[in-house]
Amino acid sequence: MPSSTQNRPRTRAKPSDWVVLVPGQQPADQSDSTTLGAPATLTATSPLVRTAIAAPTPRVARPTSRPTLLPSAIQRLLPSIGMVGVFVALLGLILGRNPLLTLGIVSPQFVAYEGTSADGVRFVLDDGWSQTAAVPGGLLMDWSEGRSQPAMRLAFANPAAEPEVSQRTADGKAISEIRYASAWPGIDAEFKAQPGGFSGNFIVSPGVDPSVVELEYVVATELTIDPTGRLRIRGADGVWIDGLPESWQDGPNGREPVESHYELRGGNRFGFSVGAFDPSRPLTVDPPSEKAN
Repeated sequence: MPSSTQNRPRTRAKPSDWVVLVPGQQPADQSDSTTLGAPATLTATSPLVRTAIAAPTPRVARPTSRPTLLPSAIQRLLPSIGMVGVFVALLGLILGRNPLLTLGIVSPQFVAYEGTSADGVRFVLDDGWSQTAAVPGGLLMDWSEGRSQPAMRLAFANPAAEPEVSQRTADGKAISEIRYASAWPGIDAEFKAQPGGFSGNFIVSPGVDPSVVELEYVVATELTIDPTGRLRIRGADGVWIDGLPESWQDGPNGREPVESHYELRGGNRFGFSVGAFDPSRPLTVDPPSEKAN
């Protein structure tokens, strides 16, 4: 027969069985002592001990810096850009012209002349180095406003031939090409603005003899043809060179070249000698021109 609970031995808690836990402080090591108030030894498995878990340290996300060569490259280029700007400005001051035209950065354009001149200037083209004026019946080379006599005048056969606008730029704000209708009977002269100056073409209508094209460099002191076939025009202010003429006809397979050469005709006059071509189609004669010095 089981014994009564009243006969069971009772266990009394001793003060040494208690441990005082202070927040933030590790419990002191205790030995099994019967001394009042002496701390008892606790193990990690004791129900009264909880393992402290350290809170994670907050981390601040910082943007990752990636090295780039662009800023340093720009810094190295800045002095060079500044020197170029100074050079361009000085060039404009020395020449008294638009330095962007002189350097070929922008293309020249014909501008309608709104002033008054004894020669009846209609259009002016500034290529950055000199100005060319379009007047009835010809061109004035190295022209400047107020100058009594141009450096050179290129005259056509028809002194009354008027220059007219034949083509404008894509935006319609500038004139890229002018044309003289009937500079010679059945032949037009057209001049197109391009970097460094202009190019001139003579358009021969079908059935017209190209030998009727005759020009004169007024006030020139000498005209010669050099061994390469170029025309050299000497004037008081320097020498112009008309390069080898390029002549052609447009056919079903594109441009068809036609042989052509300069021909001196006495004094300051000259024309062209043209080889075989199809007289039923238009013929174009293009004499490149530039100032040598």
